[in-house]
Amino acid sequence: MTRADRKSIVVGVDDSEAAVEAALWAADLAERMQVPLVLASAVVVPAYYSVNVLMPTEIPLYSSESAAANKYLDHAKSVVAEKYPDVEVSTWSNYGPADVALTAWSRRAQMIVVGAHRHISVDSLIVGSTTAQVVNHAECPVAVWRGEPFAGPVVVGVDGSPLSNLAVEHAFEIASRYRTDLRAVHAWDPGVLIADERDVGSAAEDAVLAECLAGWSEKYPDVEVTRVVVAAPPEEALQRQALDARLVVVGSHGRGRARSLFLGSTSRYLLSHSPCPVLVCRKEFEELA
Repeated sequence: MTRADRKSIVVGVDDSEAAVEAALWAADLAERMQVPLVLASAVVVPAYYSVNVLMPTEIPLYSSESAAANKYLDHAKSVVAEKYPDVEVSTWSNYGPADVALTAWSRRAQMIVVGAHRHISVDSLIVGSTTAQVVNHAECPVAVWRGEPFAGPVVVGVDGSPLSNLAVEHAFEIASRYRTDLRAVHAWDPGVLIADERDVGSAAEDAVLAECLAGWSEKYPDVEVTRVVVAAPPEEALQRQALDARLVVVGSHGRGRARSLFLGSTSRYLLSHSPCPVLVCRKEFEELA
């Protein structure tokens, strides 16, 4: 399946208010991109483990559990339909862990959207929350709703890595859809360089950023770009630039971590601290068997 075949934006929905807000944010983007929206929910199958064989054994589900899932799906759908009547919305539910279901959807979706509470901690991401599992294993970009976006630009982290280049592509497209500006941020570590060397280094890093953006302004002439080159840790630089942003876009890893299964420090930090939604570009779209 190619990128062109991926149509829907899929939102993970549970009984939290964050999930409804994430669905509304995703519906707004779906309307702008003119693609369908799928509200997806998974009901965890209760199980116990035998002390003898350590194998899970399913316990029969009660219809009330399925009814509860359908209730909050229907609620989210009605809220979305009221505000975005022109968006094609469907619902999907099944039994199983939410992260497994959403990862499966990522093989044919354009984007996965999940909600996260503002108080989510780094520790909770590390030990395997649904958000972290989906971002770590999805086969399409994953947007994490972190609270109401601001009315400012789309911010993208740029470091020259393949995943950063993918982030730049998505950032330009989304900025164009929102008819807003793009702020491209490249952070670098000056280390122990003296003042004159730092000036040279800064000029070189500015050239790196310019090279990464080359060609995209021609493809999206409606997007005004501001370049930010700063000597600072990338997570701090991006969080600072996110204070007025409507979305921050990053690759799941920077240079040297391209095929790892786990989030890099910058993306992990933003998932816990960004004041606005974060879009994590995990890897290139690939032909799937």
